[in-house]
Amino acid sequence: MMYCPTPANPQLTALANRLRTARRTLDRQYGQAQTIAHTGTRLQADITDLTTRIDDYTRAAAVLTSIGEQRQATAQTQIETLVTRGLQTIFDDDLTFHVNPVIRGNRPEIDFVVRSTLDGHPVDTPVMDARGGGLAATVGALLRIVILLLTQPEPLLCLDETFAHVSAAYEPRWAEFLRDLVDNTGMQILMITHSDAFTDLADTRYRFTLTNAVTHVSTG
Repeated sequence: MMYCPTPANPQLTALANRLRTARRTLDRQYGQAQTIAHTGTRLQADITDLTTRIDDYTRAAAVLTSIGEQRQATAQTQIETLVTRGLQTIFDDDLTFHVNPVIRGNRPEIDFVVRSTLDGHPVDTPVMDARGGGLAATVGALLRIVILLLTQPEPLLCLDETFAHVSAAYEPRWAEFLRDLVDNTGMQILMITHSDAFTDLADTRYRFTLTNAVTHVSTG
């Protein structure tokens, strides 16, 4: 006895093909949507970080322009010295930080640059363009420290994952610099971090853990 398969319904075959095509299109569009969503989240974080850094530079410039001319020179030297010391401690490089007063449109402004050496010649790079976000974020944090030291008699620095854009390889040096700063200036630092490099050098540590929707706080 010979078996003869029933011919497939052309309409059903065409519908199945259309469904498979639609499925592939949907999967591709879903993947694209996921990529766009991740990119949007990353860009939003970058925008927030950039806004914070711009605010740091704006505040530092405002401090310099708001004080008298004689004290301005002293403040400029303090800013350049401390930020340079921080950069050289953290990045172990010949980097130096400079505050350059300029005139734009008959109006005095201030440029912040990082100076390095290339083939024996100094190269000035605007802070926002210097080695991407890591160095720019570092300069922003250092400027925030200087502003506090110049304007507050008992400075308290609050840092909330400030070094997220800095390579983990530099965290121990950042921690060492902050420890030295606290010991020699009297500044107090309140830091939120997940990095052991910072907590290891802290005077007091509070650890927050979440268990069964309840937050527990421990010290040490």
